[in-house]
Amino acid sequence: MSPSDTEQCAATDGYRIDFEKNFTVELQHLSGSDCRVSSRVFSLGKSLQVQENQIKLALALFGALKDDMPAGVSIAISHHDNCLRLCLEIVSENNDIVMTQFQGFVHVAFAYKQTYFQNKSAT
Repeated sequence: MSPSDTEQCAATDGYRIDFEKNFTVELQHLSGSDCRVSSRVFSLGKSLQVQENQIKLALALFGALKDDMPAGVSIAISHHDNCLRLCLEIVSENNDIVMTQFQGFVHVAFAYKQTYFQNKSAT
């Protein structure tokens, strides 16, 4: 990752980091030293039936894996870009803790996205 892989995102005080093709993590400043990190898993389909199927698979997978995820990771639908995201709020002033939580989130988000698409293609 280099500075050229980082750009301002739609959120105020936020940055987008492109780790590789189709895998981006966004950082958003909340208050003080707190931040939210999120990663897009997929864009929601246009029809309600497609969206329902996508969300059912994502929630089932999240439920099966939640015990293996770091504490605080959640799944959300983003209204500004109509996609499903994994999210984590990092609340710490300790740089080592922040970096450990951020790196853990990046690994989990990437693995979740890969697992989602493997399961989607198997159905």
